This record gives sequence, C-alpha cells and structure tokens, in this order.
Amino acid sequence: MLARGVLLLAGLAVTALGFAWFVDTYDRTVAYRDAPVCATAAAAPGTDCVRHETGRVTAARALDEDARELRIARESAPTDRYEVGKAFYEAVEIGTDVDLTVFRGRVAEVSYRGHRAANPIRPWQTSVKVALLVAAGSALTVRSASGPRRNARRVILSGAGWVAFLSALGGFAVLSSQGPFVVSLGIPLLGWLGATAITTLIAVTDD
Repeated sequence: MLARGVLLLAGLAVTALGFAWFVDTYDRTVAYRDAPVCATAAAAPGTDCVRHETGRVTAARALDEDARELRIARESAPTDRYEVGKAFYEAVEIGTDVDLTVFRGRVAEVSYRGHRAANPIRPWQTSVKVALLVAAGSALTVRSASGPRRNARRVILSGAGWVAFLSALGGFAVLSSQGPFVVSLGIPLLGWLGATAITTLIAVTDD
C-alpha cells in the first residue's frame, strides 16, 4: 500500500510539473499582449511590462514557400533570427529598422509598418517535452491504481503512448491558437483526466 501511495504521489507530481511547464510557456507566449508599456502610468512598480526597442535587419532568407527568416540586430542583446511571413519579408530589406516588443527579457513580437510576427517559444518543442512528462505522470498514476495485475504493464505502456501522442498534438494546437487561458489549460487537463481514468479502468478490469 505504501509503494502504491508513493507511485501515486510521484505520478501526480510529474504530471503537475508538465502542466506547470505548459502554463509557463503559455504565459510567456501570450501574456505580453495585455501587459502595460514600461515607464507609463499603467505599469505599476513590480508588474511585468513590455518594452519597445528598435532592431535592424542584417540578413534575410526563405525557409519555405510561405515562411521567411530575418536576422535582426539589437542594441541591448545579441543578434537573433526571427520567423516572419512572406509579406513582412518583402516589405523590408537589409538595413531596415523594425520595431521589437520585448517582454521579460525576450522579443515577443517583431513589427514593421503594419506587418507583425509573433516570436513565441517553438510550440512543437515545448509540446513534446510537456507530453513526455504528462505521459510519465499518467503511467505512474495508473500503475498505483491498478496494482500488480497481470496485464497492467501492457495496458499502462499502451495508454502512456496514446497520452504522449495526444498531449503533443493537443499542446501544439493550443499553444499555436493562443486562446483564452481557461480554455487553453482546461482542454489538456480534461484530456489527461479522461485518458488516465480510461487507462486505469482498462488496467483494473483487463485480466
């Protein structure tokens, strides 16, 4: 019983870590949109705020048919690469000054004469990392609930694989859509609860 309790706590802790990582990624990707501008009356001391900088395009190249990449130099940080759309790419040239929206030390958005390009954390990379943690947490949670049953290991591994796949796919979709926080967190959380409950039921009843 003690071992099963430890497994349950470990599973919940790993799952919570995965969702905490997801929330942090969502926050850094979307929160800048509603943040006040630094050094204004709306930016109270101690609150997160956005800062505007000017960057200069130093290089440009095509990534695929629609996406383009600009290399932009900043005064306060090293030169970095930013993905932009085709229209944005065609509107600038080497030496063009562009506007940078900086939030929590990173460039959240690049803009120039009505063209905008968000610069979020890459959704696929984050989604895969979160999915692995959530799947591991689900496996540990189901293992603690199912006990030493004959077919439990096979069911748990299969369930964890599906949880990982669906979490990666769903996380990518949610982070890319940048919808409301309640929806963005609620859908993955309900999905995890449902998948874990179904896997647990199968592991308990499949002898």
